[in-house]
Amino acid sequence: MLRNKLGYLLFLIFAGLFAVLYNEYFIGIIFLTAVLLPFVLLGIVIYSSYKIIIKLDSTTMVVGKEEFLNLTIHLKNTSVFPVSRMHLFIQYYNTFSGEVKKENIQVAVDQKSTQNVSCQITSKYCGNMQFEVKSVKLYDYFLIWSVNKKTRQSIQVAVMPETYEIPGDIIIENNTILADSDTYSEYKPGDDPSEVFGVREYREGDKPNRIHWKLSYKQNQLMIKEFSDPIQDAVLVLMEFTCKETQKSRLSIVDGLLDLAISVSYHLLVNEHVHKVSWYDKNYNAVRQFGIHNQTDCLAAMEEILKNQFTTDSRVILSEQSESFPKEIYTHVIYITSILNEEEIYGWVQNHKGTFFYLIYVNDMELNPVSETMKVLIQELKIILFEIDTKNIKESIAAVGNLWLERG
Repeated sequence: MLRNKLGYLLFLIFAGLFAVLYNEYFIGIIFLTAVLLPFVLLGIVIYSSYKIIIKLDSTTMVVGKEEFLNLTIHLKNTSVFPVSRMHLFIQYYNTFSGEVKKENIQVAVDQKSTQNVSCQITSKYCGNMQFEVKSVKLYDYFLIWSVNKKTRQSIQVAVMPETYEIPGDIIIENNTILADSDTYSEYKPGDDPSEVFGVREYREGDKPNRIHWKLSYKQNQLMIKEFSDPIQDAVLVLMEFTCKETQKSRLSIVDGLLDLAISVSYHLLVNEHVHKVSWYDKNYNAVRQFGIHNQTDCLAAMEEILKNQFTTDSRVILSEQSESFPKEIYTHVIYITSILNEEEIYGWVQNHKGTFFYLIYVNDMELNPVSETMKVLIQELKIILFEIDTKNIKESIAAVGNLWLERG
C-alpha cells in the first residue's frame, strides 16, 4: 500500500508540473481533482466501515475430532458504495490445549448486498474451539487508504473426545461397604420396598402384597408395583489434568486423558454403574464433582471439563479430593492420570482401605514407562494398573476390557 501512495504522489507532482507549464483551465481542473480524490476515497472507506455488518455462524455447536466444521462469516454492506477489497483476520484456538491458528481472508462486497464466506476447519485435539474475527480492514478503490473496523464477533464450538468401547465390566463386586444404599438403579427392578421402580400388569406368580389397589381400581385390572434395586457400588472417577511434558507431547497426552475419561464413564453407564467424576478446575480453583446417572449427565460433565485448562503446577487431584470431600466413602476409585506421584498414591490407598483402586496411566510408554519402583508399590498396595499408550490409544483401551474378560 505504501507503493500505491508513492505512485499517486508522483502522479500529483507530474499533474502539478503540467498545470504550471501549460496554465490551462482544463488541466487545472484535473490537478485539483487529483488533489481532492484521496480525501474523497478516505471519506468513502470510513463511511463504508460503519455500514458493514459482520456475523459469525456455525452449522453445528458440537463436532468430533478430525470432523469438518463449517464456519460461515455473514457480511452485509448497507451503504451505496461497493467495498472492492476487505481483509478478515480470523483467529481460532483450542481453549483446553491452547493451540492457536490464524487465517487471513480477502473478500469484496457489492453495494446494498450480502456476502457469505464459508471455510472448513478441523481440530486434531478435543476441547472448546473459540473462533474470533480479530479485525477487519477495508481498503479504498486505489489501495491508498485502509481503515480498521472493530468487531467482537466470536463463537465457540465443542470438539468432543472420542469414545472407545471397553469390553466386559471392569468393576469388581464389593459387598463390604454401603450395605444400605439410598441410590437405586434406573434400569432394572429389585426387592427394595422403600422405592418403587415402576408399575406393570399382573402376571401369574406375582405376590398379592405388591398389588397396587388404587391404580388397579382405576384401570379395571390388577396392577403390580415393581420395587427398585439399590445400588451397592459407590464409584468415583478421578481425572488428573496436571501434565508436565513438553507442549507437543502434552497435547496428545491431555487428549488421551479426555478420551479415557469419556470412555470410562460410558463404560460404567453401559454396565449400570452410577458414578461420580471429579477433577481440579483451574478456572474455579477448586475440585468440581458431577454425579453421572445417564448419558445426559456424562455429556454435561464433559462440557464443563472442556471449559477447563490443563495445569502444570503441583496440584494433585488425590489430595484435593480428600480435602474437598473428606466424608465421602467409595467402593471403587478409578484414577486417570499422566503422572505417577508415589507419595500421593500411597497416602490415598492407606486412607481408603477396603476400596478397590484402579490406576489408569496415560502416557507415551516408550518415553515415560512405569518405573520399577512404582510397579513394586502398585503390587504391594494391590492396585489394579492399566497402561494406556498415547501412540496406540485405541488398542490400549480395548486391552483394558479384554484383560477383565480373560480374568472372568
